[in-house]
Amino acid sequence: MRFGGVAPERLRAQVENTAAWALDGPVDDAAHSWRRALRASGEIAHAHGEDYLRLMLAAHHATVATFVPTDVDSQIRYHTWQRCEDAAALRAHAAVAAETEQWDPRDVSARVLEVQGGLSGHDGEWMAVRAGALGRALALGDDAVIDAQAAYLDTRLEHHAEAFESVRRAKGRELLALSVVATIAHNLGDLSRVADAWPVKGAGALEIRRRYVRLGHDTDGDPRFALAGRIYKRVMASENPRLLGLRAARPLRAHRDLLIGIGPFFDAWGEAVARHPGLGEEERGAVLAALVTSHLGAPGVQGYLRAISGFHRSAPGGVERHASYVAARERGSLRAGPVREALGVDAARFEARMVNRYRAALDEG
Repeated sequence: MRFGGVAPERLRAQVENTAAWALDGPVDDAAHSWRRALRASGEIAHAHGEDYLRLMLAAHHATVATFVPTDVDSQIRYHTWQRCEDAAALRAHAAVAAETEQWDPRDVSARVLEVQGGLSGHDGEWMAVRAGALGRALALGDDAVIDAQAAYLDTRLEHHAEAFESVRRAKGRELLALSVVATIAHNLGDLSRVADAWPVKGAGALEIRRRYVRLGHDTDGDPRFALAGRIYKRVMASENPRLLGLRAARPLRAHRDLLIGIGPFFDAWGEAVARHPGLGEEERGAVLAALVTSHLGAPGVQGYLRAISGFHRSAPGGVERHASYVAARERGSLRAGPVREALGVDAARFEARMVNRYRAALDEG
């Protein structure tokens, strides 16, 4: 059988490679239908149709917040919807996409913020999927799907606006506010990129597209997100790497509790790596090596330095004991420069600096 996308069994294998732990657990309720879809991958004969879409969404749900996400973005945001040739197919696929509303990202992500009932990067992924459905509905002229998807997007955007407003000037919640800002920027970017690529014509369709593009921009974007966008650019934009370098540290993939959160607040994560009972010295050394390589490749990212600092405080013997696992050409960075400076700054001092930066950006408006 020839598959247009990733073969179903290969897709499940990719999930097992990066998050095998995600396959263990309940499958019978709507909140965990994603796990049932992954387990049933061998029953799917074609890389198209509703069952395959459900499998792709399940794989994306399970891995998008891990170190090696499955690469199905273009399929679930565009190609799947373009293959819907009529309203019946579109509505059937849209019904599958709606199942994601029941899936809790807390099962598979360390990036869920407990604000307004929950906010996470998964929200942006599902908005992007719904935008794909909406773009196709506009092309087919399916008013029912247009109304349903637009209502979903509008509700989610209002939720994002309320989340920021709830923490914007809340004393003691500045670090949470920064994480909210970063999450909003990620999610609006996902939605806007999909909407901007819609192959639609006509005044009505173009007007709908204008509602969802450039959402975080100052001048012609949605005013609800202008301030969050400015704060993101001033404080958090440099802390939004894809963490590709951490893929080299394979031991991280074996443990659900080593998923990484929102940077640059990685001190506690580095400490967890250093004392995790499932990691031996060699495995901890592999993580340190990946962090050092990542830092040297993106020296402006503070998150890598904070992770190294947390690791140093909690690992037996600190970074010195694990230095032999770092590439020889990179080992010197542990003895001088930004890494050494970061080792002398504890989490409280670093976070106080970030709070001050947030307050300054907020006051600048």
